[in-house]
Amino acid sequence: MGNELPKGWRYVKLSDLAEIQSGGTPSRSNSSYWNGNIPWVKISDIKGKYITETEEFITEEGMSNSSAKMFERGTIIFSIFATIGKVAILDIDATTNQALVGLKNNNQVDKTFLVYALTELSERISNLGKGVAQKNINISILKEVEIPLPPLEEQKQIAEKLNKLFDQIESIKKSTKRIPELLKNFRQQILTYAVTGKLTEDWRKDKHLDEWRVELAKDCCEKVQSGGTPKGSKFETVGIPFLKVYNIVNNKIDFESEPQYVSEEIQNSQIKKSITYPGDVIMNIVGPPLNKVAIIPDTYKEWNLNQAITLFRPKEYLNNKYLYYFFCEGSSVNSVIDKTRGVVGQVNISLSQCRDFSISIPPMEEQLEIVKRIEVLFNILDDAERRYQLLCDKLDKLPQALLCKAFKGKLV
Repeated sequence: MGNELPKGWRYVKLSDLAEIQSGGTPSRSNSSYWNGNIPWVKISDIKGKYITETEEFITEEGMSNSSAKMFERGTIIFSIFATIGKVAILDIDATTNQALVGLKNNNQVDKTFLVYALTELSERISNLGKGVAQKNINISILKEVEIPLPPLEEQKQIAEKLNKLFDQIESIKKSTKRIPELLKNFRQQILTYAVTGKLTEDWRKDKHLDEWRVELAKDCCEKVQSGGTPKGSKFETVGIPFLKVYNIVNNKIDFESEPQYVSEEIQNSQIKKSITYPGDVIMNIVGPPLNKVAIIPDTYKEWNLNQAITLFRPKEYLNNKYLYYFFCEGSSVNSVIDKTRGVVGQVNISLSQCRDFSISIPPMEEQLEIVKRIEVLFNILDDAERRYQLLCDKLDKLPQALLCKAFKGKLV
């Protein structure tokens, strides 16, 4: 925090501002100590500004035969083991375990101000923690921690201001929480409009185009083929890239994570049927989840894939990007999902089902227009998603920035 304080402020030890006591845990081996009517707080019970309920309860006997203490409603609770620095106010009378301490403030400090001070200090206090598997501090260390203390009236002003600002932050977070879901739903609606002709309905007017037609995948694709795994799983560190389902990430090929290769000899002798080329559309047929789709990139001149993936190589009258977005829409997979089979927890689509997918095919000119419109709209949504993430990052950092400003005397 630095040593310079505004006029009238001073550093004060926590022990001079509050009575600080730790909790305790009754013996688990004695059933008469548990399942009583006294709330017993653990770190996992701290879920917000106030503690209103607990998962576990102890009896009067359990409290009497342990170091657990009854803390009155309004006591500040602070964690000192494992997750150091979680702060909340009891909204009920309750006991706590030894990982938590209760602070009962005196008349020198406003309670809400002290809560914010402890929150601002939590990282520094955590750094004082000692432990191998998990950090912890003891009450002696906590009592010696100093906080910057302004006059009482200014404490109340700071606390009131922080309450208002933190409420505004929470309000913004709540109002923006559904944005990812809305963006996801909008993407789905765009794809559905695209493959049903609604996306280009206005564009199609007054154009003398052929009607849309429906063909099976085996008829509109030169090849529909699932892959296979070489005998003995003979993989190399270089060679022909070998794709698995985990290489399809966000409907794109991600070959950076755990890449595997096969030799040209193995490919030509064992898995020649599943050679795939740049521009082919691929889809996983073993899940969950199903309907992971990607286009083979041109980073290698040829690829191969395992039995959990099927490749679709469209004929010249079917644009590969249109086919890609058609599969991304999901209706093809959804139409056979009830007929899938697999081991427990697994769902499979057969190669014959893939070959019998019904593909709605507009004229090539319209396919290209559909792809263009999808990509324009998706770029807009990508930008909105980036801005949303930036907003979330700022909102996450804002509370600590406000606290830092407050305890330097620059907030009010």
